[in-house]
Amino acid sequence: MTDDRPFTTTVLTALDRAAAADLLTEVFFDNPGHTFIYPDVASRREQLRWLMDMNLGAQLAIGRSFAEKDARGDIAAMGFWHAPGSPRASREELAQFGFFDMAARHGEAAFQRMVQSIEELEKRRAAGLEGRQSWFLNNMVVKPAYQGTGLGSRVLRQQLEQVVDPSGHPASLTTQKRQNVTFYERLGFRVTDDRPIGDASNSYPNWIMVYG
Repeated sequence: MTDDRPFTTTVLTALDRAAAADLLTEVFFDNPGHTFIYPDVASRREQLRWLMDMNLGAQLAIGRSFAEKDARGDIAAMGFWHAPGSPRASREELAQFGFFDMAARHGEAAFQRMVQSIEELEKRRAAGLEGRQSWFLNNMVVKPAYQGTGLGSRVLRQQLEQVVDPSGHPASLTTQKRQNVTFYERLGFRVTDDRPIGDASNSYPNWIMVYG
């Protein structure tokens, strides 16, 4: 099924931050990586909404956004690229963008689970790239109402053709859902690591994928 609704290609600005945080919260509410950080379903939505807002502050500052808005002006699909050579997530960057407030707001355990995830994901992504710099795809999501319409494939294929391919650099991403692996494989990504994140008693599935 292909999508024939009218969409407008755009970039995200600070004016879109609240709507983008709402969309990310909706899409990632049951994402294994986020349920690992916030296992309590009763409090997860409020906590995740705060985390997504903090994340967007960082993405808008250091990332390159792309988005499609529908006829009503709502975000239908969105994502961010971190360009080759961009600084990797570190404790210093987390502090800069306000993430250290998370320990006081949501508990030290949740904060440490987030840091553990970021550090392990970055280590494995770097290993999969074998020393190469890459475009890193972050927060690529499609609004649930438009999932399965072909919108996500169209948007990402266009981004790969216009941003990644001419650059001569590969692209990389992480995902925690098996169905997403199939989606990205159809667009030319390959799995470089499929080991769970965490320890034997508490972990979640994860795939590192590289394009090019």
